[in-house]
Amino acid sequence: MHLVVCLPMRSLVTQTVQRLQTYFDALKAKKPEVGVAVHQLMGGAIDDEWVGQPDKPWVLVGTQDQLLSRALNRGYSMSRFEWPIHFGLLNNDCRWLIDEVQLMGPGLWTTSQLDWMRRKRFESLKPCPTTWMSATVGQSFLGTTDRVRDALAEPSNEQIAFEGKLKTALNGDAGLKWWRAAKRPLAWWHPEAAAQPTTSGGKKRGAAKSAAATAATPNAIAASVKAKHVAGTLSLVICNTVDMARAVFGALPSANHKVLLTSRFRREDRARHEQRLIDFDAQRKAGGLPEHDPGLICVSTQVIEAGVDISAHRLFTELAPWPSMLQRLGRLNRKGDDQEAQAWVWETPKEGGNKKVERIGPYEAADIERAKKLVEAFASLSQNKAFSEAIAGLNACKQKDALQPKPSPLPRALDVHGLFSTERDVHGGFTDVSAFVRGTDPDLDVTVFWRYWTGDSPPRGKELDGPLLEPAKEGCPVSFVRVQKMIESSKAKAWLWDDEADRWERVNHWDIRPGMLVMFKHDVGGYDATQGWTGDRANVLAEVPRAGRGATLRDDAWTEVGYWSKLDVHLKDARDAAEKLSTALSLTGDTKTAVVEASGLHDLGKAHPQWQAALPDRSGIPNAPLAKSPRVVAADVVGDASVVRAAFASLRPQAHALPDETRRRGREDVVRLRWAIDDRLNEAELKSLRAVTGVRWAGHLQFHPGLRHEVASALAMWRRYQDSETKPYPALAVYLAAAHHGKARTVMRSTTGEDDVFGVRVEPNVLTVGDDQWPLDFSIAKDGAEGRWEGSEFVQTGHGWTGLVADLLGPWRPEETSDAGVVPADEPRQLGPFALAYLEALVRIADWRASAQPSASTKPSEVRDGR
Repeated sequence: MHLVVCLPMRSLVTQTVQRLQTYFDALKAKKPEVGVAVHQLMGGAIDDEWVGQPDKPWVLVGTQDQLLSRALNRGYSMSRFEWPIHFGLLNNDCRWLIDEVQLMGPGLWTTSQLDWMRRKRFESLKPCPTTWMSATVGQSFLGTTDRVRDALAEPSNEQIAFEGKLKTALNGDAGLKWWRAAKRPLAWWHPEAAAQPTTSGGKKRGAAKSAAATAATPNAIAASVKAKHVAGTLSLVICNTVDMARAVFGALPSANHKVLLTSRFRREDRARHEQRLIDFDAQRKAGGLPEHDPGLICVSTQVIEAGVDISAHRLFTELAPWPSMLQRLGRLNRKGDDQEAQAWVWETPKEGGNKKVERIGPYEAADIERAKKLVEAFASLSQNKAFSEAIAGLNACKQKDALQPKPSPLPRALDVHGLFSTERDVHGGFTDVSAFVRGTDPDLDVTVFWRYWTGDSPPRGKELDGPLLEPAKEGCPVSFVRVQKMIESSKAKAWLWDDEADRWERVNHWDIRPGMLVMFKHDVGGYDATQGWTGDRANVLAEVPRAGRGATLRDDAWTEVGYWSKLDVHLKDARDAAEKLSTALSLTGDTKTAVVEASGLHDLGKAHPQWQAALPDRSGIPNAPLAKSPRVVAADVVGDASVVRAAFASLRPQAHALPDETRRRGREDVVRLRWAIDDRLNEAELKSLRAVTGVRWAGHLQFHPGLRHEVASALAMWRRYQDSETKPYPALAVYLAAAHHGKARTVMRSTTGEDDVFGVRVEPNVLTVGDDQWPLDFSIAKDGAEGRWEGSEFVQTGHGWTGLVADLLGPWRPEETSDAGVVPADEPRQLGPFALAYLEALVRIADWRASAQPSASTKPSEVRDGR
């Protein structure tokens, strides 16, 4: 089983990953046989290595938007073709650990419902339990209608027993008494006395009365922070919005002892800011600061509320809901060794004066008003009492109400069942799951990135030669509302990748939705390395990559692996990998058979003559059907091609030259030079090649055979399944083979508008693999069933693909007993979305492993060397 740690804030992820990595490194040093990998998953830092290792132990730490969107089969910041594998793996063989639940909003209810579905409605193939952790939130989120009906609304006896043992252990721990004695005095911030230092203990006349919110300007806050900051210590300013944080940060003196921390940074910039804060606090605790060190002022948003193990001497915070206030106060005098610490709170200036509003900043007005009453009561108690005593002195009922999670939209069984399909909806888009991830919060993110190109619109076709998008490196999370406003106000153009049309399409501001990957031209601006996303056209990144392609329905990227390999060899390798993987995961019976057989036959369709004819070269293995081909790089040249050949030879001396091609490029006749290579050229190598005299274009050529080979595999497998009295494999294997690239799953359809199924035409209708003939059966590709009318009766003569999927998936209601009659009752069927997607993932992983470690292959460098 794997551990999935779901957290509401990016800053939590960063520190949790660092601490876990330190722990497991120390464990491995003592016990070399124990190896547990730690991975992270958050906007701007996406690590997918865990995906290929379901049979190895790992811990995945991620933000709720990234994790929950994947658990709902709508993964943010990723290709839809990869959704099912993440969906299957995260809903099987994992223990979900949900921490800091008071900050999760609707995501909390979603975790509760997913836990119920995995246990009761769509049972996972392998157990996938959930544990929630919070010191401040009640358990009402466990009492959804579905959980109450299935007796899951109350904590289990094991949970109750564990809680009792934990309380006993904590009460008896002498080391925690010092922490419980920590003082965290809180006072209302007063503009008229902003620059006056407080007396010891923080007492001021009228401290329990809130200041006039309209006077809480960024300049006034910054002046107060500057006046009260103590050299050699950390002052923390927590704002409710990015705009307020940036304004306060900008109003502070232009010195090198301040840092801004928000969620609106690219990964490398955000990491640099976080590390500066963590390093300063560690150095301060160790007594390693220089004698006259000015200290550090950190201006932050909610990203610092929880889990960041720093201890501030001064804390300034905007009034927030009570759970957030508790978390923010937890960053002050964190371990009780700074009893002179002090905190101040100010109110958000209300827009519209005394007019009643529903929201104040990012929060509901009712939550802010409730928090205000508790802050006023806590402020007077906190002056002379320890934090724990002051909290205990508050009215228990008022606290309980403030800490209960609000009822929010939550996914029901019908929703998750419907989300299994990854096809576009009738509007050409996909189901928006943001209401289940973070609700209607205007701070829901899209990921934006910047690329370079000449002209108004991004290039198309072969002109689109830049590197593939790396969201983990170059993406910046931004509120989708902010992106909408920027596009509308500045007339900036935004672009989304169309994976079916294989091009960038312009998107209007009103079409921007959470989770999208949005491309801007570099001169649109909007980003600064110190401030993060600004939306200001004057802030232009100095250097960005050229515009490149995204994943498409037509591409076959896993064919281009740097070597030639025979089809029969790859199929055997995949079968062996699936056998080992299934055994390691304790799969048995027909389920195991389906995974192994699907893996062993998944690429049958590559024997199709059209697919074989599309291969760029066969020099490595000339006289056999191939499954894999090297990567191909090309350069379009005018003039002396020998200069370009010499330049490329210095880059890749072991590349294998392919025959030249003549072609027309614009108004020029060019010679296309091509080479087969072991490994892709990096951006620096491509840049140097493009700079050679005479080169009009240079880049990697993508393999586009014009058909989905996995569909041909499924059509051939279905024919053999239908024709055999003793079934060679379960019907499930046919589906798993078809779905192993995530591009043909719940429907079979034409992609050319002609008589084809995902590009596979009726003729030729037989695949030849060695001495074996595999006829294709197109009847299964029908939507529904195939048959004929005999008088007033319809006689079914063939099953449709939708019927096969419906039988394998099963109904969303347990009481529904009808089925399509495609899958026999004695075979795996009605598996539910979680189990079916998990099996999809295993077949795909077996293919990956076979591709990564072929038992026999030939590289271009070996052909060149004559071996």
